[in-house]
Amino acid sequence: MTTHVAVALLVVLSQTGKAENIPTKAFAKGIILLPLNRPAKVKASPLLVVRDTKAYARFLDRIPGKQISRTRPAPFNKDPLLQRPPVDFKRHTLLILTRPSMTRPTFQAVNSSEKVVTVTAEFPRELPAARPIHIGTYTAALIPQTSLPIHLKLAKP
Repeated sequence: MTTHVAVALLVVLSQTGKAENIPTKAFAKGIILLPLNRPAKVKASPLLVVRDTKAYARFLDRIPGKQISRTRPAPFNKDPLLQRPPVDFKRHTLLILTRPSMTRPTFQAVNSSEKVVTVTAEFPRELPAARPIHIGTYTAALIPQTSLPIHLKLAKP
């Protein structure tokens, strides 16, 4: 009986030890336009996985051209992604965390196993602040290209 338990424990420990840490490269952070009319039945994931140039262009179209400001006219947004820097999607996958708040989410870790890539992210406590309803923040990072499914795991703030 103890032999079976020891073998089962050894198998479980060997499977959990296969997750390897994937290096991430900070890409950009800024403000983003959020969809106004979202069906109540579907809750969108705060993690966007961009694997091709078409999805990358759709994401870049959501970055506003002007900053959030009370001054008229509002100053231009200084987000470096408005310059549309190229991304080699044959070598990289772009991960984007979005949040309908002015407090930015952060990447804690990206781990890979044989079947799935797990992104651990922290969403800090929201600070009380007035903001437009359709504006949020994003944080983007590049990882080496992968075709595995990518799952989000929330870290405790």
